[in-house]
Amino acid sequence: MKTTLVKAVTISMLCVSCAAHADDKECDYKRDWMSSACQRVMRVAHEGTWDLYVTGYGWHINGFDNRSELNPWSWGGGAGKHWTDANGNEDILFAFAFSDSHHNFEPIGGYARQWYTKPVLGGLQAGGGFFVGFTARSDIAHYLPLPLALPIGSIRYRSTSVMATIIPHIPGLNDGNVAFFWGRYEF
Repeated sequence: MKTTLVKAVTISMLCVSCAAHADDKECDYKRDWMSSACQRVMRVAHEGTWDLYVTGYGWHINGFDNRSELNPWSWGGGAGKHWTDANGNEDILFAFAFSDSHHNFEPIGGYARQWYTKPVLGGLQAGGGFFVGFTARSDIAHYLPLPLALPIGSIRYRSTSVMATIIPHIPGLNDGNVAFFWGRYEF
């Protein structure tokens, strides 16, 4: 498990440092949406603050014939950066790795956008949004990078969040739906 955590932290540091060294002129695209997306990523890399991630649980909801043989404890971790806008919403760059359903190493990384409710009870908020990025699994083309676009939700109290996504059943690719949970601490 220590090796997985070290790999996740190393991957996340490399991804964030590569983005941080990129020049803003690299965001000059002919399409406005591409320039805007690039500028968001560069702002997180240059002006964002660091996050620590700890993964923990993958709930295999349905469609799995061998659910008792699957690993629900998705231990791992990683790091990232986030930038908060004037409305309290976030752009996030992240990379982490964890033990997948078959006890194999699985890295994941990318960009996320979350919108938050107004804080109540001294800092409690609900958030929702999406992330896009890449993962790689040993059981799908032996670690060929796979693109992802998934919803995310979170419950945050001040600097600590519990986050989740749902990985839907895709015929021919996976056996059922999985709810995946992880924690984040914002520095």
